[in-house]
Amino acid sequence: MIFSSIRKAVKGLSIQNKFILINVSVTMFALLFAVVMAVVGEYKSKRDFILEALQVQSEMVANNTAAALVFKDKNGAKQILQSFSVSLKVHSAVIYNETGEVFEKYFSPGSSIKATGTDVSHAHDGRDGLQTHLHNKSTILNNEIHIIQKIIFEDKIIGSLYLQADISDLYDDIISYLIYTSSMALIGLALASLILIKLSKSIIRPLLQLTRLMGSVIEKNDYSIRIENNSKDEIGVLSQGFNKMLSYIEANDSKLAHELSERYKAQEHLDKLAYYDITTELPNRHFFHKQLDHAVERSITTEQKMVLLFLDLDNFKNVNDTAGHETGDILLRQASARLSDVLRQNDYICRIGGDEFAIIIENVTDMGGISIVAKKCIESLSNPFDIDGKMFFIGVSIGISVCPIDTVTSNELLINADMAMYEAKIQGKNNYQYFNQEMNEVHSYRYQLENELRHAIDKNQLELYYQPQVLSETGTLVGYEALMRWKHPEKGLIPTGDYIPVAEETGLILPLGKWLIDTACEHARQLLDDGLKDVTIAINISGIQIREKDFINNITNALNFSGLDPDILEIELTESILMNDSELVIKKVHQLKKLGIHIAIDDFGTGFSSMNYLKSFPVTKLKIDKGFISGLPESSEDEAIVRAIIAMAHGLNINVIAEGVESLEQVQILKKYGCEMLQGYYHAKPIPFDELLQSRQTEYKVY
Repeated sequence: MIFSSIRKAVKGLSIQNKFILINVSVTMFALLFAVVMAVVGEYKSKRDFILEALQVQSEMVANNTAAALVFKDKNGAKQILQSFSVSLKVHSAVIYNETGEVFEKYFSPGSSIKATGTDVSHAHDGRDGLQTHLHNKSTILNNEIHIIQKIIFEDKIIGSLYLQADISDLYDDIISYLIYTSSMALIGLALASLILIKLSKSIIRPLLQLTRLMGSVIEKNDYSIRIENNSKDEIGVLSQGFNKMLSYIEANDSKLAHELSERYKAQEHLDKLAYYDITTELPNRHFFHKQLDHAVERSITTEQKMVLLFLDLDNFKNVNDTAGHETGDILLRQASARLSDVLRQNDYICRIGGDEFAIIIENVTDMGGISIVAKKCIESLSNPFDIDGKMFFIGVSIGISVCPIDTVTSNELLINADMAMYEAKIQGKNNYQYFNQEMNEVHSYRYQLENELRHAIDKNQLELYYQPQVLSETGTLVGYEALMRWKHPEKGLIPTGDYIPVAEETGLILPLGKWLIDTACEHARQLLDDGLKDVTIAINISGIQIREKDFINNITNALNFSGLDPDILEIELTESILMNDSELVIKKVHQLKKLGIHIAIDDFGTGFSSMNYLKSFPVTKLKIDKGFISGLPESSEDEAIVRAIIAMAHGLNINVIAEGVESLEQVQILKKYGCEMLQGYYHAKPIPFDELLQSRQTEYKVY
């Protein structure tokens, strides 16, 4: 009867009212369902939250009680269990040992279990053995949560923690939440009913069409869908506008997808630029510093050694200067590949500078293995590099620093390895050195020298000493060698071997060399004006100087300013300069010769002596290294070398001068083999220019 009455009442309503009634009914049921689901969800969410919080708390307490259980410290365990006092939901907790016996208990104030005298240990009976109390477990019974948490010490289960909590107050919260959501649902239903009453039949249908269209777009994410409504009213205009909006979104969605794809590619490229070297495709300096910081932290934490190898390619600049930067880049790529092949997969190699590399090796147990790695790196780069049919030879100097033995900071580790690398270069290059504290002292001294050397010219601390060069037969003066001396106001005369390497490493050799050229030309002019005739002034030129683009201009300007005849000047170059920079130096040596300047090879016999390269240079004089002269007359080997050098030079129509001559026996041997000129303490020590002007000596002893 009731349903029949409802059916008759509905038949008498208009379509619009029917639509409203249906929508109100649907809305009401939807809200009711939403309320029910919300309440159920809220209950599960809060229950799960409480359970998760209790599990975390029980896990922390279990971890903290491990030591107490191991050492049978019941007081300690009891104090740890007291941490549950801050949780009102925890009513009791029990610690069981490995055999399931109760070790310690906790009851919250006012606990019903404690009040009734119930033995909580029976709530979790240890008689079930390890299968019961040595496995994690969480259960919810009625209004209580029961949690069993393993207690582990050194990967071994030594007991368990049993936890009981009351969640009866959760239902009060859920009831409050139900009242609130129901109220909001009723308000929503009332508002929906008011809105539906205002809607007319003519607008509901097209709006429903728009709603369905929108749902399809959202569900399928397809912006190509369109609504078919050509009416001229507002709904029609809205429909057409909606279609245009979809068209706009479709176009922009396609454009956005393309832009995102391009942006992703650009981001990948930027990441590669930020962390990788373009030339070698190795990790760059930025990546290296981050990785080094992490490696040092791991070394300190794990107490395992971490080793840093700082590598600097020997003679690489010569490749760039002689063959160009493109060839240099090819060589860098080949060198990087060779170094990478030497290392293990978990070692890091980075390019941190122009010709500088760094290798990070972690978890080192045998330092002998590090020496093997260093030797392999040196060996791999010692073989020639074939680039477009040309052979290039380089080497590598390696500095090694160890964390935490040498230092425990990444910055100092890098500084130490850098110092050790420079020590390797001082030791002759193409070798490796471990850092030690003596290097730190040497580095500090060299750093101080560098700073003071920068101001040596301005403060007039440099001067030239001159040592005569005489004919071996007559003792007649034929020239002077200009030798730079640095007289420090506090430290006195600084040894040349101390500051010249520093000057070459820092580039200070360029202003020092220019000062030497200018000063020697001025002094030569004064000697000539003072009446000295038929002499040459020899000056030493470093490889860095002759590679400088303004070198020839500096020589020309000094000659022009002093008014000196180029025939008076003699440039001394070492064998190593001529061999390592053959193409570049040949060009500049010929330019010097064209100016009328004499060319001498200094320290001959210590480098890569070769008849071929001697024929390539317009050399006028060979200077036999004093290391061979000092062995005379005792060393037959040195005598044989000296005789061979003199014979070879004469065969090429080149004059010979011996330096470091200190005894009559040496003079006699050199005269015997036809050495034309001599230089050394036997005739005279180097003297300052002022003394040279006063001496006016032109003849020296030959007996």
